[in-house]
Amino acid sequence: MRTTALALASAILIAAAVPAHATEDHATIARNLAENVLGKGMVRTSRMANGERAVVMVWESATYKPANSLARTRDMLRVEVHLVTEGIFRVLTSVQDVQFEIVLGKRSLATGAARRVQPMTITYARDLGG
Repeated sequence: MRTTALALASAILIAAAVPAHATEDHATIARNLAENVLGKGMVRTSRMANGERAVVMVWESATYKPANSLARTRDMLRVEVHLVTEGIFRVLTSVQDVQFEIVLGKRSLATGAARRVQPMTITYARDLGG
């Protein structure tokens, strides 16, 4: 977990150094921030919505392990969301909402949204207690 936190902190510092007029669009920046936490190639899609105020993202779980208990699995998925969205919110200050789906191959593990002004909502797959 410490390594993940260090990766997030590094990503935030690097992204903060990018000028506001950089050629990368917000969806690409959000993808890069998420992949700094999850690993390269883990984000399947990243796009902007709601007038560039929301990121809609699908990523492969970096933490799911079938051997983990139900409680551990849910906790780890929640941590993934927290780390990814916190990085996005810190760097992309105009983004107010991150809508997400966490997948494992073709299987959806969780969906939800993180917002600056409201608690995160997450719905787990039925077999994960959702």
